[in-house]
Amino acid sequence: MGVVPLPYNPFKEYKLIQLPETRKRNLTVEQMLKIKNLVLKPNSRTELSRDLFMLSFYLCGMNAVDHYNCGFKIISGRLSYSRSKTKGKRKDSAFISSNVPECALAEINRYKNVLFSRYAEIGNLNKALNKGLKEVGKLVGEEDLTFYWTRHTFGNLARNKCRKSKDDVALALNHVDHGRRTTDIYLDKDWSIVDEVQAAVLSLLTRDVWLPPINESPPSLLRSINLPRLK
Repeated sequence: MGVVPLPYNPFKEYKLIQLPETRKRNLTVEQMLKIKNLVLKPNSRTELSRDLFMLSFYLCGMNAVDHYNCGFKIISGRLSYSRSKTKGKRKDSAFISSNVPECALAEINRYKNVLFSRYAEIGNLNKALNKGLKEVGKLVGEEDLTFYWTRHTFGNLARNKCRKSKDDVALALNHVDHGRRTTDIYLDKDWSIVDEVQAAVLSLLTRDVWLPPINESPPSLLRSINLPRLK
């Protein structure tokens, strides 16, 4: 019949190369405070980069493209949007809702509906941010600083300093858990969990936060922080 079976498996000796671990891009609380308090030239590209970097941190590691697209529309003190990077790949459209803390108001009011009129496309904004953050990075000892460091830093501090569970950190970062998709069918999204993670991380910037021992949760952490909401 013209069928010639292969007498051996040609892939038997082939081994997948193990990918190296993703480089950690985490800043310390001290570095975040230094970035926050930098005195920069008003209306400069460097100031814009610093402001949006901190705003991203305040809003649970919000991506630059989502700053550009959403226009900072706030309803009942919450910022709700679908994450641009993954909304087309998820059934929930990568929707997330987070509290808007008071520390974010100055940047939100300053850049609301401004970015898409100042930059013709997201690529132009990304270039400006990368150049501006190079200057910011030099001032805090991280010359490779990019906008994505804010997401890494938020997640790292939430887990390792505030002792939040990986599931809660993933929810705050709007990651999908491939290992718990069946469980997710039964569960509604509880955005107050995101608020708790956000409040705990932002409290680190006040230098007055109770850090629990490993395997112990802070019973009254949120009550002591009580970040105000927009009315």
